[in-house]
Amino acid sequence: MKRILFFLAAACLSAAAHSKTLVAYNTENTMQINVIVGTKTFTATLADSETGRAFAQLLPLTLSMTELNGNEKYHYLDSSLPTDSYRPGTIHAGDLMLYGNNCVVLFYETFSSSYSYTRIGSIDNPAGLAAALGSGNVSVRFEKSATTDLNQVPSDQVPSTKFIENGVLYIKHNAQTYDVRGTRL
Repeated sequence: MKRILFFLAAACLSAAAHSKTLVAYNTENTMQINVIVGTKTFTATLADSETGRAFAQLLPLTLSMTELNGNEKYHYLDSSLPTDSYRPGTIHAGDLMLYGNNCVVLFYETFSSSYSYTRIGSIDNPAGLAAALGSGNVSVRFEKSATTDLNQVPSDQVPSTKFIENGVLYIKHNAQTYDVRGTRL
C-alpha cells in the first residue's frame, strides 16, 4: 500500500512540476498590495473578483484623495472598473471600496452605512491608518507588493516544499499548505 501511495505522490509531483502553476486548482486567488501614505506602508489584500483584478491592472497608482465625513478618503478614476455592488451594512476601517463604477474609497473608521459599494479589497491591519491619512486631503500610493498569489507565479519560480505525511502528499508554499487535491489546510 505504501508503495502505491509513493507512486501516486510521485505522479502528482511530476504533474505539478510540469504545470504552468504550482497548484492550478487553488481557489484562493488573492493579491497583496502596498498602500503607502507618507512614510507609512500598509499591506492590503485585493478581493478575488473582477474588480480586484481590474484595480490591480492599474497599479502602480498614486491618487490625490479627498477627505469626506471624517471617515473616508475618495478619488474619481478617469475610467470605470467592473462592479458588483452590495450594501455591506457596516463599513470597517481599512475597507477599500468602489462607489459607483469609478470612485475609489479608502475608509479609515468603522461605521454603519446604507450605501452600496463594490469591494476592491481591504487593509490587512488598519492600526495607524487614520493617523497616517490625517484629517485633510492626502496623496495615497497603491502598488503591487512582492507577495503574489500561487496562480501568478510559474512553478519553476516558486520556492515550495513537498512532503508526505501519513501517506498524503502536501505542498507548502508561502506559509500555506495544500494537499494534492488543492485544499488549503
